[in-house]
Amino acid sequence: MATLYTPYIDVSLNALWSDWQNYPKGRPNPIYSQQAISYGVDGLVLGFLTLSPSNKACWAASDAMPLEWALPLANDLNAANRQVIVSFGGASNADISTKFTVDQLVQTYTDVVQKFKAKQLDFDLENGQYDYNKISSALAIFQKSNPSVRISFTLPTMPAGLVTEGLNIIQSAKNAGVKFSVNGMAMDYNDGVSSQDMGKAATSAATSIKTQLGKLYPGQTDAQLYPLVAITPMIGLNDDTTEMFKLPDATTVATFAKQKNMAFIGSWSFNRDNPSSYTYVDLQTSSNPAQKASGDYAKTFLAGIR
Repeated sequence: MATLYTPYIDVSLNALWSDWQNYPKGRPNPIYSQQAISYGVDGLVLGFLTLSPSNKACWAASDAMPLEWALPLANDLNAANRQVIVSFGGASNADISTKFTVDQLVQTYTDVVQKFKAKQLDFDLENGQYDYNKISSALAIFQKSNPSVRISFTLPTMPAGLVTEGLNIIQSAKNAGVKFSVNGMAMDYNDGVSSQDMGKAATSAATSIKTQLGKLYPGQTDAQLYPLVAITPMIGLNDDTTEMFKLPDATTVATFAKQKNMAFIGSWSFNRDNPSSYTYVDLQTSSNPAQKASGDYAKTFLAGIR
């Protein structure tokens, strides 16, 4: 299978609340599905499904955005034959696994796939706001009934690979018999070194994750392991503002991913693939003065993997 480019999108950002006649409860902004189709991305990773204050699955920890709230975006993408990937967790809010039982998790994963026609479920597990053993148990059950739905774990990484918690998560998934890929978040290293070459830092992270997976699956070749690896850089200015993931870095990562037949490239985030010269991290632009037009990062990644 060819390497895909499927950037992440914060579905709650810049949401449309004014179309009362058609969407009285609001919806994700349709500009994002229009851009995804126009730029030619393979799909979008919709983030993030989280735990609401009333202990339900919702977007951005808000009961005002229940599970079905993001369906209009998914429907747009599916109609254009673009892949819908739904991501649970994220950096800011608790994952549903902190409150749901294993059976409730299985039911939720099943509901998401059926309602969103999702080709992949992603688990962005950060800051201890999850129960990975419950997730693994639920996925083992879910996968038996849904073998064609891909599973990915999106985990913090350094150029040297996953940290201990990430290794514990993938060991748990393997022990449960789950088939999955590992997506390294190639961003915010805060190491004072990686900022000098963010493209190389990302490809080093991918290589390191491949090596770590090799220890999990001894006897597997590089050609078998790299398709289990994905990488997601933060485009433009990172939260560690010494780090700037530039457009040539996107070429470096895409060329490497294609050469190694990696699973996919993500990016944080599709909302940010717009130019600006801000000196701070902005939610809707890259803060990279070298970016000249919206979609430059998407088009650069796509050119590298095609």
